[in-house]
Amino acid sequence: MLFYDILITMGDEVERIWMRSYTHMTILWVLNRYISPLGYIVIIVSFHDPWSKSVCDRYVLFPEALKVVTSFTIGVIFILRLYAIYYRSLTVAVSGGILLAAELAIKIWSFTDGTSLNLPEGLVGCILVGRTHIRFAFTWIAELAFDSIIFFATVYRVFQYNRLRHGTGETLLDRILHDGVLYFAVIFIANLVTVLIFMLAPPDIKAINASFSTL
Repeated sequence: MLFYDILITMGDEVERIWMRSYTHMTILWVLNRYISPLGYIVIIVSFHDPWSKSVCDRYVLFPEALKVVTSFTIGVIFILRLYAIYYRSLTVAVSGGILLAAELAIKIWSFTDGTSLNLPEGLVGCILVGRTHIRFAFTWIAELAFDSIIFFATVYRVFQYNRLRHGTGETLLDRILHDGVLYFAVIFIANLVTVLIFMLAPPDIKAINASFSTL
């Protein structure tokens, strides 16, 4: 899915990113665009290659370490967007930064409790699960909380703006809200399902949705 998205939007990418002057936003865009697909090459190999126990134990935390990097990148983009729609409010930027730092700290605390899943004889794969499943689930709970706060702060600002403005027609803030609702719905449901599976499912299938939610 990620590689297909890159393929069908490559023309727009060249025109709107690489043919313009580079800024700090270019760096954020590249990290958001390419870190996950490149990281997933390693993850796909780990799911299908018969790695030894020692190799798996050295690698097994990689998927969640990758998620910390992508969460940081996406979080910074969200905070910058809030900073812009709240008229460059320093309070909003600092508050967002504190929330992002808390999310990342909880994620790191959570996934460092991870270990590799012991698979039945004949099955291969290096799959990360938690020694303590409730603690491990907090890597997604933290993301649910951060995304929810960002989403509702965006919704509040859009409705506040629409009450004050005059005229008709869709504004940039309306478009941000529309796209934000779609993103929030997909990510929230994926993360919520992952949390519920880690909390309630049998040990052998607890990690079944983790890779999808990482997308």
